[in-house]
Amino acid sequence: MTQSNQYGAYMTPEQFDRLMAALPSIVSRGPGVGAGAPGQRAKMFGLGSCNCDSSMTGPLAAGVYAMLAGGSPRLALAKARGIPLAPQTLNVRALFPDSTTSVVPDVGSDEKIIQDLLVDAMVVRIQNESLTANQNILQSLSDFFFGFTSGIEAKLSVTGQPRYTPVDRFTPLSNIADVVNGGSHWPGGWILTYQQQLKMDFNARVALPFTPIEVICTFRTWQPVTQSFVVMSTREAIGLLQTEFGIELAQSYIDRVAAMN
Repeated sequence: MTQSNQYGAYMTPEQFDRLMAALPSIVSRGPGVGAGAPGQRAKMFGLGSCNCDSSMTGPLAAGVYAMLAGGSPRLALAKARGIPLAPQTLNVRALFPDSTTSVVPDVGSDEKIIQDLLVDAMVVRIQNESLTANQNILQSLSDFFFGFTSGIEAKLSVTGQPRYTPVDRFTPLSNIADVVNGGSHWPGGWILTYQQQLKMDFNARVALPFTPIEVICTFRTWQPVTQSFVVMSTREAIGLLQTEFGIELAQSYIDRVAAMN
């Protein structure tokens, strides 16, 4: 069973328990007003209230801590302020223009990332742009199933700072989409900052039956509807979380996240 969280993705009870267990490494347990301050009431405007020594609890607080655990104080601040996260798509499009082209490398997304966003879903479509497209009613059915068995594979990388490679070897496109959309990721996607970008390499493992063929990989993302976080630094977001909501973060966490973006 899964529970819908506030940014459109889903979290299982086991994932929620792991998030709660990770809070001590994020939240400062030192003296002072704020989450985790023993014996004091935390300032939790819109987050509920707490009269005990435990940290903030509840669905909204869990959403804030999920963004902190994902490495984005800016998205955590948006969650704490109750600012909606709206869906936005990023497309990576690769064209195989002829049957002699088997590799299409270094294809970036069609839009620049300008603020922190959460990626939580991926859809893959292979578009027949040859003369056979829509020739008869059965061609569209054939093209649909070709999308699952085309033999086209891809690598998926995140460039910028920090850079990493979620799919570091050529893998069938439908497999990648199933993994991104499946229940294995935690806590419902991954966060990209304005310093990062998606990039894919494509490879046709078998000969293509017709060309041109265009591969469209669409990633669903969530980002704040306001532009106020575009120019906000990580340390500024952390400071506002502390002053507006009394959320005290461990200095080691602050230094680690601030060093990355």
